[in-house]
Amino acid sequence: MKKTMATKNLTIRLSDQLIEASKEYAKKQGKSLNELIREFLQRNLKQDKEYDWVDELLEVSEDNAKYEGYKFNRDEANER
Repeated sequence: MKKTMATKNLTIRLSDQLIEASKEYAKKQGKSLNELIREFLQRNLKQDKEYDWVDELLEVSEDNAKYEGYKFNRDEANER
């Protein structure tokens, strides 16, 4: 059984030119303007979440870069 999400209406103010151009674009895509805007928001929110792991990785990398770790000498480095 498919779960449906509750939805709410949202009013936004856009220029007449932007609305008309967006409607034409949506029509070419076989979608309503509502679908086009919803998909745009979902896609961008998803991308934002996907980049969260990059921020976390950079944070961890910066913390680890401060750790100097074990220092070896030339002889140890050349041992085989």
